[in-house]
Amino acid sequence: MSKKEKVPHEKFAEFQNKYGIIPAGDKNNIHLIKSRMLQGIYRNQKIENTYCNEFFGNNGFGDGGFVNFMRNKRLMKDAKNEFGEIKKRDRLTSVKRLLTNLLSSQPMAFNLFLPMKWDNFRLGNAVFKELFPFLNIKELVEIKMEYVPNDEKERITIDNSCFDVFVRYENNNNEIGGIGIEVKYTESFSQSNYWDIDKIRVKDQKNLSAEKILEEQTRKKKRYTDGIEKYSEQFAMEKSKEYLQARHNQLFRNQLIAERVKSETAIKNCILAVVHSEKDEKCKEIVAEFRKLIKLENSCVAVSIEQIVQSAIKASADFPETKSLYENIYNRYCDYGFVERFF
Repeated sequence: MSKKEKVPHEKFAEFQNKYGIIPAGDKNNIHLIKSRMLQGIYRNQKIENTYCNEFFGNNGFGDGGFVNFMRNKRLMKDAKNEFGEIKKRDRLTSVKRLLTNLLSSQPMAFNLFLPMKWDNFRLGNAVFKELFPFLNIKELVEIKMEYVPNDEKERITIDNSCFDVFVRYENNNNEIGGIGIEVKYTESFSQSNYWDIDKIRVKDQKNLSAEKILEEQTRKKKRYTDGIEKYSEQFAMEKSKEYLQARHNQLFRNQLIAERVKSETAIKNCILAVVHSEKDEKCKEIVAEFRKLIKLENSCVAVSIEQIVQSAIKASADFPETKSLYENIYNRYCDYGFVERFF
């Protein structure tokens, strides 16, 4: 645990006295504050000098930070197995964020999508058919976390990026398709700028000469503009600046992965789906803008966490354990009305 003293928010004293600190840095970001409150209530204990969405140690629900996964034995077992597979593929970017940050979207993705694999994708089939009717899904065949097709052989991504979740399905014409999912809860999109060369981040710059840094920055920009040119049926070269500057670059890079999946694997239809909180107006705005910058219809779609959870609850009507799990997921991530009393 960090010994640096946390600075609490000047408001919400009642909540912070009971559940832990809301950072002063949250300021007036109501969506972030309410989401953090829901995680503090899920944690259900105050730990001194920690934010209400942080967890350390073992509290009886699993091995240390595995409390970040919902309190369901079957889900926790699957999450641990998936965690191991991600480590084997060297796709794990931050163990700490996955296991100890209750607000992180990565464990939320585990909680939302792993139960959809149960009983031969019984739940997943129902949810994905409802949310993606234009794909004509017959049945799901695979759900993997932190993954891009071909990871087991040779990675097709040019910057080591991957989808938060990848879903492989068979459609009504017996063709294999894919859905690459980017999950956002409160996090902003990456602010990397790949258009303005002087703003491109280069690792270990202190060990490189100015000439080498410029060379690396130029190479990074070129590999993306080459992708725009190669996949001209999707991207427009005259919109390269919009793709590569900070506001849209993460979505562009995810979309580029989807295009490469279609061209370099046996999956001939792969779309990008952005999962977001219904209350995250900025995320919805950015996705809507990006969709206007690309050409192929329904190749990038937005779906809310609330839509997914409500669909899962409806599809689980005859399965009490699964229904209860998704009701708890709704309470943890979506029930903003529950924290109104603190405002």
